Amino acid sequence: MAELEAKAHIINNNEDTQGDLAVVAKKLYDEGDYSQALKIYTDMLLYTSDSDIYVKMGNCFEKMEKFQTALEYWNKAIDIDPLNSNAFINLGNYYYKKGNTDTAIGYWLASLVSMPEEPTSNLNLAVAYTSKNMSLEAFIYYEKYLKYAQDKMNDKYLEIQKQVERNKKLANDYLKLGVQYQSAQDKLSALKCYKRASKYCPVFSKIHLNLGSLYYSDKNYQEAVKHWTKAHFLDPAYDKIISNLALSYDMLQQYDYAYCFYQRYGNLVISNANEYNKVISRCHKIKPVLNANPYLVSRHLDYAKEAFSNCNYFKALNEFTNYVILNPKEMENYGDLIKKIDNYLNPEKNIISSCMLKGKKLVDDRKFEEATPYLARILVLAKNGSLEYNDAKRKLGVCLQRSS
Repeated sequence: MAELEAKAHIINNNEDTQGDLAVVAKKLYDEGDYSQALKIYTDMLLYTSDSDIYVKMGNCFEKMEKFQTALEYWNKAIDIDPLNSNAFINLGNYYYKKGNTDTAIGYWLASLVSMPEEPTSNLNLAVAYTSKNMSLEAFIYYEKYLKYAQDKMNDKYLEIQKQVERNKKLANDYLKLGVQYQSAQDKLSALKCYKRASKYCPVFSKIHLNLGSLYYSDKNYQEAVKHWTKAHFLDPAYDKIISNLALSYDMLQQYDYAYCFYQRYGNLVISNANEYNKVISRCHKIKPVLNANPYLVSRHLDYAKEAFSNCNYFKALNEFTNYVILNPKEMENYGDLIKKIDNYLNPEKNIISSCMLKGKKLVDDRKFEEATPYLARILVLAKNGSLEYNDAKRKLGVCLQRSS
């Protein structure tokens, strides 16, 4: 209910503000008279340089099958407004139709930086990642589509919802059964259950955490790393997963990775003097090995670039971060790129933070009506029950009460 109320208060970012000319141009476009619509949009450029006009002109050129010109206008829209979601969506759609899935994914992710709640891009990403057999990423974007879709009664939505809910239920059932087998020391049965659970729903961090634990107990550190890496993707701030990865890489004698994850873990336990000192001590012992083998550092940059080109953005983020941990002076060259990739993967985070700052200031200034859309947007983007969600809900309640 709170989410529905929130959506009702969000400012429509696609609202057409160009007046009568825009209304006429849209009518002509909807009627299929693209050349006349284009003439009106061209006239509108005399009065404004709004990037949305360039998007609409690009749309007209696309309908007229002048595709290269359409691309030029969509890119011009992005030059004017680097956060124009619609321009990125159109570019993604174009390249996907041309069979260039990787380029399309990049554009659709870029469209979400400013509008994470845009359902079309989330669904497109889910379909595209499915075609690349990247089931974990696909499931994430199917869930986002279900969360953000406006029309929750159309056949496509209901079909996806039914399949996702079915898969999550089956995965949860197999996860519970796996825990029972693991508690009874029946590792083989537990392993089968967890793998079946992962197949149905790869976004349950607990599944990968338990799979990693089973493999680690059998000294199969390579498989443990594989599953704990997935758990890290899903729950990047969980210190236990990071510690597990550091220990596993250490046992595998992959000291570059071990050093990186020990450093990450140390940053999380810096207030625990005993744990922090143990981690730093181990890092000091590993460091001479890395100094003697510089290729162990440089290869992470190669891994990062390869993952980025394959749209495996979590691995790219992980490897670029590894590279600057091992070679801190390179932060100057790759710090901004790391932030960009993180924003691709977690666009909600920055927008929630920005909306909270603006909303809180407006509330403090007693501008309750102006604060409402910012707080309402947080309720749409934040996880239900999170600190941000609860704080925004409380402040929104005050705003609605004071402005009524």
